[in-house]
Amino acid sequence: MISLSSTPDVLQVLSRAAEIEVHAYTLHGPVKGALEAAARHGANVVVELERQPYKSPHLAAENARLVDEMRGAGVDAHLADPVHAKTIVADGTIYLDDKNWGARDLVLRADAADAASIPMIKHEALAAEAQLLRSAGDADAVVESESFGCCNAVYSALKGLARAGAAPRLLVSKDDLRGNASERRALDDLVRAGVRVRVCENSEKLAVAADRAWIGSANATIAAGPTDLPDWGFCTGDPAIVRALHDRIEGVWAGAKEFRG
Repeated sequence: MISLSSTPDVLQVLSRAAEIEVHAYTLHGPVKGALEAAARHGANVVVELERQPYKSPHLAAENARLVDEMRGAGVDAHLADPVHAKTIVADGTIYLDDKNWGARDLVLRADAADAASIPMIKHEALAAEAQLLRSAGDADAVVESESFGCCNAVYSALKGLARAGAAPRLLVSKDDLRGNASERRALDDLVRAGVRVRVCENSEKLAVAADRAWIGSANATIAAGPTDLPDWGFCTGDPAIVRALHDRIEGVWAGAKEFRG
């Protein structure tokens, strides 16, 4: 069964797990501390962080420092490329985060059998999100993506809905939009088609349409060749998950600012 969890729940699991494997773009805060504590207490802890974060030499240096710190605590930590999916496997149970294990992140919990049905490569994760949007018909549809661009299934689905008169909504991150001319052009194109776009402070990847929802680690950007990263995306009609994602994305929308092309 796939269900809602949370970072505090994950911390509890890490405190008693014997086998832990982590993949994250970067890692800070209580989860890093819990992994180091688990290793000191005898757990086998393996952590993989991104070696070459996109256009961020500072984060690359930070990840190298984090790896050194975790190794000092007995964690089998190393850098790899590419790493974008945010996953923790603790004694066979899988936890999935769309961000990087912050205290308020939305987290999914799955056993190995159920997790096998979740797309774990970017183009497949985005295809699931796009299918959710295409199935929305004239129902309200809203998407949130930290980074956004053209030439992917979600972009095409949003544009198709808008041209059909459905007026879908899109949230993008202020930090990733800053100085990004190609993203701005893609957003301008969607606005002209009828998509309502706002800019927020958040970095989640969510979508809600009618009585279904999608959550994942995959940004709605190009997903081909070297950009087709290890990423997850899960579409569900589970009422508890849909309600949580709906409440989160609507809260972000209410506080976001209109996109100015």
